[in-house]
Amino acid sequence: MYSDFETISTYYDDLYVKDEEYAPEAAKVKELLSKHGIAPQSDLLILACGTGGHIPYFTDEYRVSGLDLSEDMLAMAENKFPNLPFHCGNLVDFDVKADFDAMICLYGSIGFVKTVANLRASMQRVAAQLRPNGIALITPWSTKEDFQECLVVDAVDEPDLKISRMEQVRLKEPDVVEVTFHHLIGQGTDVTYHQQSVEIGLFSRQDYLSAMTDAGLTVVEEYVGSDVRGGAYMGKRMVG
Repeated sequence: MYSDFETISTYYDDLYVKDEEYAPEAAKVKELLSKHGIAPQSDLLILACGTGGHIPYFTDEYRVSGLDLSEDMLAMAENKFPNLPFHCGNLVDFDVKADFDAMICLYGSIGFVKTVANLRASMQRVAAQLRPNGIALITPWSTKEDFQECLVVDAVDEPDLKISRMEQVRLKEPDVVEVTFHHLIGQGTDVTYHQQSVEIGLFSRQDYLSAMTDAGLTVVEEYVGSDVRGGAYMGKRMVG
């Protein structure tokens, strides 16, 4: 799994974290968790939490913890939220010394596990650390059924920071997407260029469903609305 986000972590929030997207997404996620029995003040683990961009939208409702593989991203999150617990771990084999009522993995970050075998291993770990009747909510990084190659274009224009973003999203192999970042970062009168490629696993709808059910989770909902980027698969650790 890829974890070198040292450069991107320094401007990640400015480029990717947008209240107009994150706020309605978090509101819908909270609604879905509540619908399936997750009460206020439950223990929530945000998987692949990155710099903690989603965290402010959940702390009003839950006791939040975060997990990420990148030490650079986690350092940013810990600096912003010094009173919250964070864990450095791989989605495939993480082992946090606590159990949770709910776990969420947003923004399609599950794609970084890259292979179906790793996806299945990840769901095994999620199920192992969910309490009885706990809920896992996973947003896919596209699916084989829906994927389209594209060029992503965006920009940041703030007084002290300018960013031009182009990202090439291409199918590298039948099950692997390559995303190549091209970022121009302007600070003061200096301009730097950052290029980086990452590989992301492309899974089918059935891959996600099977990974959950084979881990012992009962799929209780497939959310397909636009409020959550990419939709969501929800699995419950049933008891009895």
